[in-house]
Formats: sequence, structure tokens, C-alpha cells
Amino acid sequence: MNFDLTEDQKEIRDSVRKFAEAEILPHYQRWDRTGEFLTADYMKNIVDMGLLRLRLPEKYGGQGYSFVDCGIVCEEIGRADHQIRYIISNAIHLGEMASSMHPALQEEWIPRIANGEMMSLAFTEPRGGADAGNIVTKATRDGDHWVLNGEKTSITFTGVSKVVFVSARTGGPGPRGLSFFCVPTDTPGLSTSNFDRMGQRLDRGGSMFFDNVRIPARNMIGKENEGFIWAMTIIGYNRNFVPLACLGAAQKSLEETMEYLKQRQIMGKPATQWQGVANELATEATKIEAARMLCYKALSLKDQDKRHDAESSMAKWWGVKVANEVLYTCMRLNGHYGWAKDLPHEQRLRDCLGMESADGPREVHLGIIARDLLGKKFAPF
Repeated sequence: MNFDLTEDQKEIRDSVRKFAEAEILPHYQRWDRTGEFLTADYMKNIVDMGLLRLRLPEKYGGQGYSFVDCGIVCEEIGRADHQIRYIISNAIHLGEMASSMHPALQEEWIPRIANGEMMSLAFTEPRGGADAGNIVTKATRDGDHWVLNGEKTSITFTGVSKVVFVSARTGGPGPRGLSFFCVPTDTPGLSTSNFDRMGQRLDRGGSMFFDNVRIPARNMIGKENEGFIWAMTIIGYNRNFVPLACLGAAQKSLEETMEYLKQRQIMGKPATQWQGVANELATEATKIEAARMLCYKALSLKDQDKRHDAESSMAKWWGVKVANEVLYTCMRLNGHYGWAKDLPHEQRLRDCLGMESADGPREVHLGIIARDLLGKKFAPF
């Protein structure tokens, strides 16, 4: 058991952190305040850094990163803007799907995504939530095409993505009746709407509506009625990328708060010399470290092709919970100014709060952990 990063991983961490601090962090509050979307020049920096090619096939410039390596990237990007992590993890998902895509689909979409075009994933439905196996969006075979009807929600980059990967029912009830499809967003019959929410404004969350959306049969990813496997595979490891990005944001706020408190004078001495303040900082730092280790343990299991269901659920619900608690503490320790929009703490908290529900809420993850602890016979589900 070795908890040290390799020299290569330290280089990844340091180079991505340097890039994120210089190229991403200065724009973080801008997107939230103005409602603008990412500019072409901004995306070019991300592309040139190689952040969209971490696990793509080698012929498309893939870099062969492990899942732990990818987690390091997500955490460091999260220090600057955890919403940018969505773009990176989506490209990782594309790399996992690539071998099951029709060659023509690979040639059309992989280079485009690798060069900065947006993609979306659409699993969640308004009445389905975390129950990814019981969706009602339907795909009906019609000769050499599939026709999709239904509604998906809580989708990132709604209205700006060029392609969406959709789970839809092609067979009987339950998880074994689902398939997975690649749908260009300019296909007739596909429309969108966006949420107006307190945080995560950059990721353009919203809903997609499929009204007789007709796509070629080759746009199915993998085999018919095996789409649930894709959903669970992607969600399984992504449950660690989500908290790592949030923990990156929390870590950054904690570092900024510590520097502020070293300068802040209370009754003639630095605020950090008051035990109550120092203890809070030490407590939050410990929580971050423990949550971070949960994430990397689960990703290490994934790299070894071992089961990591319970570990990823522990990492997901606990990591995001910890990140939000740390961000709240940082706001409080900055006094009334901590709630001001001049500082990034309030935006980080608004952005990370929504991650409590991403890839399954607390209740789902506790159920998965309980099932692992107790066995299926004695667990809630």
C-alpha cells in the first residue's frame, strides 16, 4: 500500500495546477456574472494543454492516463473552476465509449470533441432521477434508423453541445431493456430548455426533448439492450471525479482563507494564533484529506479492474458534503466579507451545492454502501 504519487503524477498535478491558476481561475467569476459561454480562445487553451485527450484512443492523440491520473487532473481543475471539469470528464467518457462506436461515428465525433466542441450525456429523466434502469424515453427501430421520443433532464451544456449520448428503452422493462445512442443536437425534433439556478451557470444545465428524433442505426453505441452497462460504467468512476473537483475548490478556498487569517489581527495578534480559529482550519484540512483519500482509493480499484461500487459511493456523498462544509466555514471565517461577491467563496459554494445530487443523491449512495455492508438480502435495495 503506497499513498505517494509517482513522479509522473506529481508532474501532472503541478503542470495542471499551474495552467489552471493562470488560464482558468482569472475567468471563474466572469462566466457567473455575465452569463457568457466559453470563448474559442479559452477553449483553445484547454485543447492545447491536452486536457481533452487523456483517455482517447491513441490514433486520436490519446495520452493513456490512468483513472487516478484523471482524478488528479479533475481535482486541480476544480481549484480554478469545477465546472470546467465537466468538459474534461465528458472527453474521458468518450474515450471509454470509443471502441464500441461505429468507425464512422468515431471519425466524425472524436476529433471534434478533442478539439473543443461540447458534448452532453443524457441519462436522467424528470420522473426517474437516480433510477437509471427505469427510464421511459423510447427508441423504436424503423428500417435502418432509430426514432427517439421522450424527455431528459439535468443535462450539462444544454443548448451549446453539438452531440448528446442518450439512454433509451429499446426492449422490455428494467435495466436490460436499455440502449445507448449518439444523437447530433441539430437533428430535427430535438429541442432544449435551460434551468435558471443559483449556481453552476456555466455548465448550462437543462432538459432535452426528443420528438420523433430520427438517427441512423449505426448511431447505437455498443449492442442493443446493453445501454445500462454504459450508464453504470461511466457513472461508477465519475462518482469520484465529481467530489475531487469540489474538494479542489474547497482546498483553494481553505488556502486563501488561511492566508487572510494570518494577516487578520484580532486583539493584537494574528487570527490564526487564536485556538478556536486554528482548530477550525485543522478540522477542515483533515476532512478534505480523508475525503480525497476515499476518491483515490476508488479510482485505484477501477485502474485494477476491481469492484468499487461502495467505495465510489462513499467518496461521492462524503466528498461533496465535506467540500460544502469547508466552503461554508471559509465564508464564515472571512467575516461579513466572506459573503461578498468580490471573493470567490460564495460562488464556489453555490456551484458545489448542486453536486450533492449529481450522479445520485446521498440517499442512493448510502443504500449502495449498506448493500455492500449487509448483503442484498438485508439491505434496503
